[in-house]
Amino acid sequence: MIILGFIGYGSMGSMLIDAFLRSGNIKPGEIIVSSRTKSKLDILKEKWIDIHTADSNSEVAQKAKYVFVCVKPLEVTGVLEEIRDSVSSDTNIISIAGAVKIAYIEKLTGAKVTKLIPSLTSEVMEGISLVCHGKTVSREESDYIEMLLNSISKVKLIREEEFDLATELTSCMPGFIASIFEEMVESAFRHTDSLSRTDIEEMVLRTLYGTSRLFIEKNMGFSEMIDRVATKGGITEEGVKALRKGLPDVFDKMFDNTLFKRKLINEKIEQNQVMK
Repeated sequence: MIILGFIGYGSMGSMLIDAFLRSGNIKPGEIIVSSRTKSKLDILKEKWIDIHTADSNSEVAQKAKYVFVCVKPLEVTGVLEEIRDSVSSDTNIISIAGAVKIAYIEKLTGAKVTKLIPSLTSEVMEGISLVCHGKTVSREESDYIEMLLNSISKVKLIREEEFDLATELTSCMPGFIASIFEEMVESAFRHTDSLSRTDIEEMVLRTLYGTSRLFIEKNMGFSEMIDRVATKGGITEEGVKALRKGLPDVFDKMFDNTLFKRKLINEKIEQNQVMK
């Protein structure tokens, strides 16, 4: 019996499939996948022999109870129009396009709808999955979806209007963190005549990993960590002062830019929906 369908086998679609299968809560034979790039499906079949692949998105919608739509926001309407005659009122569409409203998907397809923002960190069974269920999704269905996602991440149920900023703090955050520490590595490299970039990067990454574990396993807050390391009048305190002076403007600019870009994308999608 096929339970999960995936339309789109890009970065997030492939991550979700692989993580779900590694969790052991779903079997390859219970999944069907479609992709515009057929060579990707051939590779998928080599990795998971019993997984089903489809010749069309409609075939996925016909055969699966839960249909993950893992395409770019501006491609969602085209996919929904393609599959709407293949879904029923019992189908649960799970869209990872944060900019596309639940009500729009419900209206276009007549299906039940869940909005999901996954994170790349689910590749290592960590991070947060943002979830919002439409009103027609039953308790049994929402429990099943959340069980799957809890096996690869921590589920955070939020209101649909909270998705923009919450997405920046979860799904986008690995890229932001990588950018921050890449710049730190480069700055450190400019301040040394002996350490290599590789040496510096290893020091930063290992320390970052250990610090993250301290936060989670010891239930430490940011202020407590600073107090533990940055003793009054010490060297670390000087570095913290510099960061606190410069970083607020950097982060305000980062969120201003990303949220503005998200607003533009949302407006473009809404315009396309009105034209449809």
